[in-house]
Amino acid sequence: MFRHALHHALRRRDFLARGTTGLAVATASPALPAAPRAPALRFGLNADPHLLGRRAAGNEANFQQFVDQMQRCEPDFAIDLGDFGCQIAEGQTTRAMHDGQLAALRHHVSVFAQLSCPRYHVMGNHDVGWLRGGDEQLAPADLIGRGHAGEDITKQEFLEVTGVPHRYYSFDARGVHCIVLDGNNAADKASPPPGKDGLPGSYWIDASQQEWLAADLASHRRQPKLVFCHEELHHTPVEGSGQGGDRPFAAVGKQHSYIDNGWQVRRQFAEDGRVLACFFGHKHRNRWTVYDQTHYITMAATHWKCSFAEITLAEMLTIKGFGGQRSYQLPLPKWYTGLS
Repeated sequence: MFRHALHHALRRRDFLARGTTGLAVATASPALPAAPRAPALRFGLNADPHLLGRRAAGNEANFQQFVDQMQRCEPDFAIDLGDFGCQIAEGQTTRAMHDGQLAALRHHVSVFAQLSCPRYHVMGNHDVGWLRGGDEQLAPADLIGRGHAGEDITKQEFLEVTGVPHRYYSFDARGVHCIVLDGNNAADKASPPPGKDGLPGSYWIDASQQEWLAADLASHRRQPKLVFCHEELHHTPVEGSGQGGDRPFAAVGKQHSYIDNGWQVRRQFAEDGRVLACFFGHKHRNRWTVYDQTHYITMAATHWKCSFAEITLAEMLTIKGFGGQRSYQLPLPKWYTGLS
């Protein structure tokens, strides 16, 4: 399976017109024939449930509502966008904090396992501890005494408990290729100078992950794609991208808290030309923008107003929001829908 305001409606012709700036990039590679579209894909999505620490009981009740709703709608899969656990206490990591977060993660994974559909996880910044990030191998003892709240277990421990095969990976569902990225990394030797998106970011996609992503995109060239990452791959100004989306583009959370070299990844998606949408958490509030005909959608946090979504991919990208999550009906390109 694995590989290593209710509706903001945007008419199709408006979307295509606004996206012409990015089309020059997206069509630089040879045109591909229309991909045969499989039956509609439906999946459940939650972000930032924050199941430990402050308001843990209320947050767990919110997450249980997400699980209960997914049991009713029977999606093709369900995915958590990260910050599944969060810290049990503030301050420097202790052995008790490490053991507590690990035990709680096991419990909450068991709650998620009430669903019979396939379940996937994205690593959030409050889920795991890292020093440099990338493919580094850490022991729990390496985290003890650090003061980075919420980073009390290693990436390796997170993978073992959740059962996902790697910190980044991909899978297929009804003919759609789904890609999960790990943004919890520091800059490495291959990283470009920071701040190209207008503001230096706090997170990075490392070189080995970018190499894997290029190979994964190439080996699934004709398939439509969805991408999931905890941190946003863009810093978008309040006036928006100029290619579609919410205007104004709400300034929420810490503005530096995004993936600094996300522009490199967006360029890979534009060159591929088959990435329909990217989904993020981390910012705790809803916002949507467009780059090169790809929708970039940030989800409201499940711990805030019990927010989550049912998402359907058919003639339109339909996001049915619950709690504080807005609902959208967003256009998809003709090569996917087959519509004129």
